[in-house]
Amino acid sequence: MEFFRFKRDIPFMRHALVFNVISLLTFLAAVFFLATRGLHFSIEFTGGTVIEVAYQQPADVGKLRTALDALNLGDVQLQNFGSSRDVLIRLPVRAGVKQADDVARVFGELC
Repeated sequence: MEFFRFKRDIPFMRHALVFNVISLLTFLAAVFFLATRGLHFSIEFTGGTVIEVAYQQPADVGKLRTALDALNLGDVQLQNFGSSRDVLIRLPVRAGVKQADDVARVFGELC
């Protein structure tokens, strides 16, 4: 006794040339964009420090950005995440400076 009877053939090989052309085009596009734009590594590969700060009230990102710019820490990235009270701060690696010192300066200024 058969509950399901499937005797349908799916002609994958009939479309093999089309699938190969699509595969080749996507591969060439990937190589092109890799060669022209390169890889954009995140903090895990570029180094640096990520600080997550939570405030009692909604954070004013403009004031925080001004305060961090006054510290001359380099290319600091500042953004909200989660809620408006949570702020993510990314500090770059600076030669000859300990990251713990930079973090202490940031916390001293912002907290």
